Amino acid sequence: MGKFRISILFFIFASCIAYFSIQAQDRSSDTTALKEGSWALQFGIASNFTLTSFQGATFAAKYQISNTNAIRGGVTINGNTNNGDGSNSDIVDDTSIGAASTSNSAKSTSITFVIQYLWYMNPNAQVHFYIGIGPSFSYSYAYNSSGYNNLFFVNGHGYWSQQASSSNSTQRSIGAEGIAGVEWFACSWLSIHAEYNEGVQYQWGSTSASSGYSSTYPANAPSHNNTNSNNNGWALNSSGVSFGLNIYL
Repeated sequence: MGKFRISILFFIFASCIAYFSIQAQDRSSDTTALKEGSWALQFGIASNFTLTSFQGATFAAKYQISNTNAIRGGVTINGNTNNGDGSNSDIVDDTSIGAASTSNSAKSTSITFVIQYLWYMNPNAQVHFYIGIGPSFSYSYAYNSSGYNNLFFVNGHGYWSQQASSSNSTQRSIGAEGIAGVEWFACSWLSIHAEYNEGVQYQWGSTSASSGYSSTYPANAPSHNNTNSNNNGWALNSSGVSFGLNIYL
């Protein structure tokens, strides 16, 4: 699969370079897509020259307001749910000496949104330098629960023990990101960019957990434990230098 992706990408670049060579004599600012109304889909370039999500976004796009200004944004949505049950028993000499059942449940969801305003400093040059800034927001939620029921025998009498636990976690962040980069057009509809990203975020969240246990041997009152915590703080993030691919529509 990796070799296939590289082959496809190489074919695209070869086609663009050929087209670029033919049009080189007439090259001007009009040969790029940096003009009002242009749209671009954005992808990241990972190791081994494979395409990946841009800025971690499931979908990322850019819109040119003019040849010197653009807006780009990305949104990432993830979700997961999982449920499971299990059981086991111990038998000695055709006699059951214990049986247990378990249950587990987990679910999580997250969403991240970022939008940035870009300024192109030299739209008529062959290599375009740009800077940008914009807000970012993220939200995540996770829930986990587990249960354990155990039947065991003591002196021929059956007894039960039960145990259950669950936890909830919610995290949010809001901040701003600044970027500085360069973009080069291989042809009028395809460009490569390299950029540096720096951001600051304020993060806050909460976590709660509960657990309980009871047993009929020895007979005891059910025990419960509940905990709650909150957190908040600032974070400074840097992605270093990243590379991307823009396909203009």
